[in-house]
Amino acid sequence: MYTLVTDRMYLTLSTPKLAAEVADFNLRNKEALADTEPARPASYYTKKGRKEYLKIDYKDSMRGSEFRYYLTMKGSKKIIGTVCIASILFGSVKSCTLSYKMDKDWQNMGLCSEAVAEIIHLAFEVLQLHRIEALVMPRNEKSLRIMKKFGFQQEGLARKCLEVNQVWEDHYYFALLNDKISAKQKYADK
Repeated sequence: MYTLVTDRMYLTLSTPKLAAEVADFNLRNKEALADTEPARPASYYTKKGRKEYLKIDYKDSMRGSEFRYYLTMKGSKKIIGTVCIASILFGSVKSCTLSYKMDKDWQNMGLCSEAVAEIIHLAFEVLQLHRIEALVMPRNEKSLRIMKKFGFQQEGLARKCLEVNQVWEDHYYFALLNDKISAKQKYADK
């Protein structure tokens, strides 16, 4: 699960070794993503600052609570996006949350969909989760298209649920269910 492979990309699990490339991705896309992201400290755009966050991401991956992947085209080391399942819960819940973002110069090429398809496969087929949840701002047309493409169902509106660029923003609440996972559990008598 350290590297996932799609037709056109490698999805590499978050690690401190990617700090320079991730900082470069963040800096290149700072303005383009400003209307969909929280306000960020200056360290978010530096190698040193990213290294600390990537250490946390890596530890979360080793615990199985989050899997954040960075996207590169095959034959390149330049990060062009990220896809993540986080807040992973097992037991009677078996769910996670989905997030993703693409480099401004690599949008509208189907690459985000390719990465989302792979992360759904990881969540449902490998981790055997039952539910993937996602929050999408009503004005984020590209993400709304992703939700529709993969069959996510809108379950409601979360009013002022996330801070985006220093403003509390409403988000639609979506979920995708894995009907292959049974709610019936068998327990062996002792």
